[in-house]
Amino acid sequence: MKTITVLHPSSTIRTMEVKSTELENAIREVTEAVDTYGTPVWIAHVPSRVRRLVPAKIKADLIASARPSEGWRKPQDGKNDIMSWAKENVYELVTIKQLAEIGEISDATARKIVTDRPDIFVKREGRQYEVRDPQADRKAEKK
Repeated sequence: MKTITVLHPSSTIRTMEVKSTELENAIREVTEAVDTYGTPVWIAHVPSRVRRLVPAKIKADLIASARPSEGWRKPQDGKNDIMSWAKENVYELVTIKQLAEIGEISDATARKIVTDRPDIFVKREGRQYEVRDPQADRKAEKK
């Protein structure tokens, strides 16, 4: 038997009696799940009782070197896609829905990008926005 201390999500510290083979099996199971599914999807494939057995330091090391889960996109990825598309399509008229499809993000996230960057997305008639090049606009204003 081995005694390990586990930090519980409710911020209480528990000490558990664990067989060393049980701890080794838990570490192996978490490692295989992280390698197979990537982060953050690995969590769905490992029971919480097993995740709690693995020390936080080991989990942090595994996650730091893990690849992102396949098909997993962050809103930042969609924003980057939209911004690179905007650089290539200056003066194009687009809607929020079209931007959401380009970035593979929600309409709300696309709307947030448009409102955060009024120098790139200028409101036009109806629900359309014109894509602008802020640097070219500043140069034109100086002349």
